[in-house]
Amino acid sequence: MAQRTVDAHNHYYPKVYLDYLCSKGSTAPMYAQHDGGTHYRVWQNGVCTAHIDRPGHYDLEARIKDLDAAGLDTQVLTVTIPGPEVLQAEDGVYWAKKCNDELKEAMDKYPGRFFFMATLPYQAVDAACEELERCYKMGCRGIQMFSNFNGEPVYLEKFHPIYEIANKYELPFLVHPAYPLTADVMTKMKIPFQLWGYTLDTSMAVMSLIFQGVFEKYPKLTLVHGHLGGTVPYFVRRIQDSYKGYAKEWGIELKESPDITYKTRVYPDTTSFYLPAMKCCLEWVGPGQMGIGTDYAHRVGDPEGAIKAVKDLGSQAGLNQDEIDMILGKNFEKIFKLPPLK
Repeated sequence: MAQRTVDAHNHYYPKVYLDYLCSKGSTAPMYAQHDGGTHYRVWQNGVCTAHIDRPGHYDLEARIKDLDAAGLDTQVLTVTIPGPEVLQAEDGVYWAKKCNDELKEAMDKYPGRFFFMATLPYQAVDAACEELERCYKMGCRGIQMFSNFNGEPVYLEKFHPIYEIANKYELPFLVHPAYPLTADVMTKMKIPFQLWGYTLDTSMAVMSLIFQGVFEKYPKLTLVHGHLGGTVPYFVRRIQDSYKGYAKEWGIELKESPDITYKTRVYPDTTSFYLPAMKCCLEWVGPGQMGIGTDYAHRVGDPEGAIKAVKDLGSQAGLNQDEIDMILGKNFEKIFKLPPLK
């Protein structure tokens, strides 16, 4: 039997949430704009942070058709930017719950095709912990983590109660870009956030969790790092040297070098589709630490090419079928604890 394909980096806007974003209007700090037909744009702080072109971004029936055409068996769904954590606390808590109810409904309607990661109101940590407990009882398989929580670094101790619950239940996080901390710099340089703003932001988030001891504190914490690990796999020696040469001055003391923690507890997804970069990442972390990401249904995604990219990677890197199957689905079946596909 062919290996089930598991896509852990994809996005779903529940229609009620998308309609809510559209209702906010262009004077709001974040809002959605319906351009007609299936086309929407999402704005945050005056910057277009996402396009919606495919109806499968918010319509499950259309999404199933796209997945069937691409040969994708299972997706672990997440709500993408802007998430409820950038709303006022009361609204954020409400819409996190509403989005999770919609995600649960998707999982129940299409068993085996869809699972989901919890959407949390990070701006209200106590409420986020309550919601995570509720989502765990609802059957969530992981947690959506943004690269910053409405401008706050993800390593801050105030967020540790959330990590404690994730550690207890062994729920992986998908680390996905938010409105980046480098936004002013990228705007000044007139570089789209989608190029370096997003990938640098997730890289800083993941490495800060390692450097600031969050991984040591919570030994069962695991992450899926979107967009082929951002910039991390291409700066391995720099990570080693920065820790060895400057950790003392920054008050950092860890049991192991940060690069070791990354390559054993972080899973870069394949959302790049550029084979030389994929080979570089593979050479470092190995086939047991990678998995499919399509970035469906964003413009930068490639659901139709995702499986072929993994198979081409396997061919060029000389992987055997079991190693290819790890990337296609086995690794994510394991960390998300997915039941067998019926």
